Amino acid sequence: MTVEPPPLRARLAAQTVIEDLLDQRVVPTRSPLARLLGRSPLHGESLAVFHGAKDDISVAAALARIPAGWKVFHSLPVGKARSEIGHLVVGPNGVFTVTMRNARGQNIWVFKRLLLVAGRSVSYLRDAELEAERATRVLRKRMPQHHAVRPVIALVNPREVVIREKPSEVKVLNSRHLNAWLVRQPPVLNDRELVEIMTIVDDPKTWGAAPQVNAQEVMARFAALDGDVSISRRRRLWWTSWATVLVIAMVGVEAVVVLNVVTAMLADIGMQHPAGL
Repeated sequence: MTVEPPPLRARLAAQTVIEDLLDQRVVPTRSPLARLLGRSPLHGESLAVFHGAKDDISVAAALARIPAGWKVFHSLPVGKARSEIGHLVVGPNGVFTVTMRNARGQNIWVFKRLLLVAGRSVSYLRDAELEAERATRVLRKRMPQHHAVRPVIALVNPREVVIREKPSEVKVLNSRHLNAWLVRQPPVLNDRELVEIMTIVDDPKTWGAAPQVNAQEVMARFAALDGDVSISRRRRLWWTSWATVLVIAMVGVEAVVVLNVVTAMLADIGMQHPAGL
């Protein structure tokens, strides 16, 4: 029996990344004592992937509040290496790829062909352009006259975004301003075109998608992992707090002992050498 893939609208934000994380992550063996002390179930690269997925989910939550008439698709599979288009937004004002980048607490400087994060050059602009180009090629196979997909970079929690020169193709903005910017763009699609594009994007055949795992099952497993990571973090903080209190207490006891010794020595010296003698 042939199993048809579910429509693409059922996919979760960062679903491909989450599936790989759950299936391939290297979990350190944790003894009961290690769990009690708060050793994390993730480490190194898997921890970075985990936090990236959570940031993607936060961007998806923001996009879910976009006005009626728009449709947002997540984690669209492209290519054969389990690569994906993070977010594809379809509305009267066009079709947009949204590439999420974690910029937490960083200063971002944007130039025409260059983007700096804390003074370091990154490939965000080119990555976003490639993602939009891939989406454009896929959609034009079904709609040859389709407008080019526009690339957007959504920066999560940057300290500051300074636009020195506007890139010619890519819009760079704080993720908090994403929805407002999208709905301000000029309309380019009529109702018929909009329905046709949404139907094509929703069709797994457009993307060559294989039968997929149940999205709700993936989210349930990820939620369990998230809970485990949170519990481990709270336990580490608890033990760190108590260790700090213990050190301070020990230092305080030692200080009292030293003070008593010094006081006794001074008193002894005073008895041996009375004032005025």
